[in-house]
Amino acid sequence: MLGTYAASGEIDIATAPDFAVDLRECIERADEVLIGIDCSGVTFVDSAGYHALVDATAYAALRGRSLEIRNPPPSVARLIRLCDVGGELRVEPSPEGAAPLVLR
Repeated sequence: MLGTYAASGEIDIATAPDFAVDLRECIERADEVLIGIDCSGVTFVDSAGYHALVDATAYAALRGRSLEIRNPPPSVARLIRLCDVGGELRVEPSPEGAAPLVLR
């Protein structure tokens, strides 16, 4: 399995537990060290979804892998900017060449 996970829809308190399980399975099965989470199909993320991303990032690191959030819609990018004060999440720079939201 390649190192990409396509997220879609709402990632909230109702869907975050299944999202977290899916991310862990993707991490376990990935052939790549860098695993991309394509968020272009995501319409909403709440704090539960944000914490699922942070937890998956830690889970990946324990297995020698990294997660990168790709194509976040503006609302998701805003949530990450507001919540990720510790720089735990890695977000791909926007294609327009703007500075990345968070890089490690």
